[in-house]
Amino acid sequence: MKKMPENFTVLALSASALAVCLLQACSGGGMSASSVAGQLANGVVTGFGSVFVDGVELEDANAAITAENPDGSTRNVALQMGQRVRVSHDGKGTASKVSLDAAVIGSVSSIDLTNKTVTIAGQKVVVNDDATAGLLTTYGGGYTALTDVAANDLAEVHGSPVYDATSSSYKVLATRLQKVTAITHLQAKGKISGLNVASQTFTLNGLTVSYASANVRPTGATLSNDLAVTVYAPLSNLVNGTVSASHLKVDRLQDASATANAGTHVQMSGQVSLYDPTAKKLEIQGVEVSVASATVTPSGAVLSNNAYVKVEGSLGADGKVTATQVQVRTSNTATDLAKVKLIGVISDFVDSSSFIVRGVPVDASGIQIATACPNVTLANDLPVQVTATQQAGTPVVWATDLSCQVKPAVLIRPVDGNIAAVNSVARSFTVTSRNATTTTVYWNDATSFVGLTSDALSTQTVHVEGFVSNGLYTAKMVSLIDSQKRLDDDEFRATPPAASGTSSNAASAWSQYRLRHQHH
Repeated sequence: MKKMPENFTVLALSASALAVCLLQACSGGGMSASSVAGQLANGVVTGFGSVFVDGVELEDANAAITAENPDGSTRNVALQMGQRVRVSHDGKGTASKVSLDAAVIGSVSSIDLTNKTVTIAGQKVVVNDDATAGLLTTYGGGYTALTDVAANDLAEVHGSPVYDATSSSYKVLATRLQKVTAITHLQAKGKISGLNVASQTFTLNGLTVSYASANVRPTGATLSNDLAVTVYAPLSNLVNGTVSASHLKVDRLQDASATANAGTHVQMSGQVSLYDPTAKKLEIQGVEVSVASATVTPSGAVLSNNAYVKVEGSLGADGKVTATQVQVRTSNTATDLAKVKLIGVISDFVDSSSFIVRGVPVDASGIQIATACPNVTLANDLPVQVTATQQAGTPVVWATDLSCQVKPAVLIRPVDGNIAAVNSVARSFTVTSRNATTTTVYWNDATSFVGLTSDALSTQTVHVEGFVSNGLYTAKMVSLIDSQKRLDDDEFRATPPAASGTSSNAASAWSQYRLRHQHH
């Protein structure tokens, strides 16, 4: 088993995240672990252990997982594969806060199966089922492919903006496309174009936005063309391609605070757009990158629009990056950037090649178990470490390596069953599984509740992800089992769990998976 990266680097630093960091006077985004404390990692969730962000492990056991509301307040949420996140950490891999960065939230208006696109909240979203072209689109909430998406569905998209010269606007290359049962607001990110101060309107990738009644933050911000913003609005405010924004957040303000952060070491990853081979510059995640002095690897790799790259360099006072190295992704399994990493205990064990680790179904049929885990019998609650690759059209990952010699600092263990004995003062409840095992679960401000709230816990059947700290089992996440398929492993999970750890529904899901995926 390969060792985890010891240098906790920062990948895929977006312009909006960079600006937020600068405005809040944090000590810098995109720095390696050797830099000063107080760092920001921005990228895609590619595993759980901790949480892996573009292959880099960050311990999030005591970190709140939040998403931003239109007014700037936050709510706790659960992490899923393919989501884009910003992680505040100490430079040694310990996270203090994880923030979701959804690109689009809204209603589906059209689907183009030929071109593999879907329009949501007026934004064009492109899905990817070719692992050699970049990160595969992960589906969730009941979706397994673009063919599952229907008009008027409510959906949430995570991904990277890429400039489309044909439409002169940005499209989102989706790393996650998830159906949701309800939304509190429409959300869209992009750069302002066609600003009309008199009518208080602008265009956001083809969507006309009226900001006449919007609460703009930060207070006093001045809008201009090419400024990165996030638009929020009630879903009903979108009519015939025009939306009246209720809130407008400016994601990029280049001010004097940028100068103090000049020279910060950054790493970024994503799809290339606006590549200019003459000027030797390109754009990733809305950030302009100079590659004039950069070494491009591997040997013979060619930079081009839509290539998936990882950039290392330094931040200038103008918010632009000067790259020293550019790595072009040429294979699905070439680097940690392209791999799924899972560290945790086995749950919902069906057989030695069919089980769940950290909420992700794992196909281990390509692993020689006797060699990978000598003298060990795979079973529920066995700690393992899995390296895997994504597969198109399924949440199941294909294991390429497995180890049973795992001693992480924090080991996340799942508990499934029925809630009883809720104590709101102690912030605890008990969960009794089908085999009559009872676990006392504690929650805190960092606990995420999915499909239920901490005020309505009694008699619910739940799935808990938690860890033992100071002798207490503390929940990271509590979700209703099969809560409108909000979690990717719902169909592969025993509900409720039998004493053996499996059930007919889990066995059936694995059987259907085997019928559809026989290419390995």
